[in-house]
Amino acid sequence: MPIYATLTGVSSNKPEGKLKIGKIPLQKISYLPVKGQVAVLKPIIDKISITYIGDPNLTPVLVQNLKQETEAGVCWQMAPWKNGPVLYQATADLVTPAGGSVARLQVGPKKKGLSYTLRLEFNPTALGKPGIAFLKQQLEALVLDGLSFAKVMTDGRVTRLDVAVDIVGVNISDLLVNVQTSGKQHWYYSANGKQETGYFGIVKGDNNAKWKAYNKRQQLKDTTETPVAQAYGGLSHTRLEYTYTPMKPLPLLGDLPNRFTEVSVAYPTAPKGIKHHDWAFFVDSCSRRGEAAALALMPEGKTRNRYQNALKIAHAEFWRPAKIWEAWPAPILNVGLVHT
Repeated sequence: MPIYATLTGVSSNKPEGKLKIGKIPLQKISYLPVKGQVAVLKPIIDKISITYIGDPNLTPVLVQNLKQETEAGVCWQMAPWKNGPVLYQATADLVTPAGGSVARLQVGPKKKGLSYTLRLEFNPTALGKPGIAFLKQQLEALVLDGLSFAKVMTDGRVTRLDVAVDIVGVNISDLLVNVQTSGKQHWYYSANGKQETGYFGIVKGDNNAKWKAYNKRQQLKDTTETPVAQAYGGLSHTRLEYTYTPMKPLPLLGDLPNRFTEVSVAYPTAPKGIKHHDWAFFVDSCSRRGEAAALALMPEGKTRNRYQNALKIAHAEFWRPAKIWEAWPAPILNVGLVHT
């Protein structure tokens, strides 16, 4: 039986004096930056894309069978045949029975220079072990004795891997996120002016930012068609996500570099004697301009130094990337993608 940690969230999570209480399995927690209130969870895989080269004779059979299955509409559903600039001969989504998570299969790329047989994209964390077992069953059933899920996982090439770290108990608008990589950043705000989604490391010619931070609780509320029980007792839920492009087989991803050392997150609290509204205005300035630019707007002297020291302490106390990465590569093994 799992053991749970009980969290109350920070003060901004308690509107009108209402106390929210969330429970999280201890095995999911990396550490507690604010004891009893905030938890930084262990990394998870939020999305994986794999391309696989099979026997040349496999492609036409797989295309035909996948089209037949989508026409039947039992497990495989019609999906767009194009992924970015690449058009495929056949594309379908597999909707899992439990939870309704989706895995996308694309077969026979038509773009010149692409020689792989298929492309498979899914969220292994959302699918879970039962969903992955279902995906394995349905994928192999498309071509009996001609397509092996295990071979796709071990011999295929991972072209994209989104690794996410969740912060439970604090809203993204109360956090400061600093990314040290080059590129621009862009924030989207809610109707009441609060930060909701930030993209970092945006470079010219590539619209896909390597880093993304967003209000995961709000995202779930916006994208879920039917009401579901709120995760973690309704506590605020922030997600920080990095997109790797490994271009190598899944079993070789155990030595992925820890990119979470390139980012720092802080829950800044006002130094003693600083008025709440003054500090709130400064933190908002940091969010919109960056910490260095916000500090530069202040007159030199004791107050600016106190604010700067408060930020340094907040980052050091809140963010521990080495601790987070102690859990890697367990996310690959725990969901049953590969077996050792």
